[in-house]
Amino acid sequence: MNADGQNMNTRTIESFDGVKIVYDVATSGVNTSPENDKPTLVFIHGWTCNRSHWIEQVTTFSDRFPVIAIDLAGHGDSSFERTNYSMESFARDVVAVLDKEQIERAVLVGHSMGGMVIAHTARLLGERVIGLVGADTFKFVRDDPSTGKQADQADRIADDYESAVESIVSSMFADDTSDELRRSISEGMVAVPQQVAVGAMRGMANDVAMFDLMAGLQIPKFTINATGRPMDETSAREAGIEVRFLPTMGHFVMNEDPAGFNQLLDKALNVIDS
Repeated sequence: MNADGQNMNTRTIESFDGVKIVYDVATSGVNTSPENDKPTLVFIHGWTCNRSHWIEQVTTFSDRFPVIAIDLAGHGDSSFERTNYSMESFARDVVAVLDKEQIERAVLVGHSMGGMVIAHTARLLGERVIGLVGADTFKFVRDDPSTGKQADQADRIADDYESAVESIVSSMFADDTSDELRRSISEGMVAVPQQVAVGAMRGMANDVAMFDLMAGLQIPKFTINATGRPMDETSAREAGIEVRFLPTMGHFVMNEDPAGFNQLLDKALNVIDS
């Protein structure tokens, strides 16, 4: 990832199991001295995605906050020797990065599957996480994932990988999604190794229902979701999640409407960092 005028450093660490995790640390004029108490924004991508999907947010917010964007194990530039792609294992990737960077105050931002990852990360890190922001996620927090769409999709991609992944990925875009955006995101997603795609989907299917986990986190929690995609808004609010909507049918809300997403993220950060 590159952005003009940014102080961008790409770094690599080993996660708990030796898998190499690649991440970017970005600042653009922000005070990064130990005396600065601004929280670090940590961006976590979704299933078969990568850290480049957050470029508009990294560019916008790195002049005010330290920013980290991570490739989870098996995704993007990170390595894929792992055999169990559980949500907790992904959360431990995030923990490894934040430990390495000595981050004591973080706001975690997660897209889709990344919402599950940041919930587990917050549980693991306790007071070091001061807020969560989802991006088109936390939609059916009361549902048991083992009986939901992730279980069905895991079976589909295990049986007929190429056609199933192409079908799943194509369903994530709106009719008016630009060809360029559709192509750039799709190409990266279908290039993820099959064992990672299947493993991460099974990891979601084998995870816990999000309601109790999210309700138990006593920190500000937001989600910025697409208006045109189904959601159990009542259950999300009962779990303490503030729900905001963008007028799009696309799953990649931060890419479909980056200006709108950034505006809502900025409002959430004002509450979290008040």
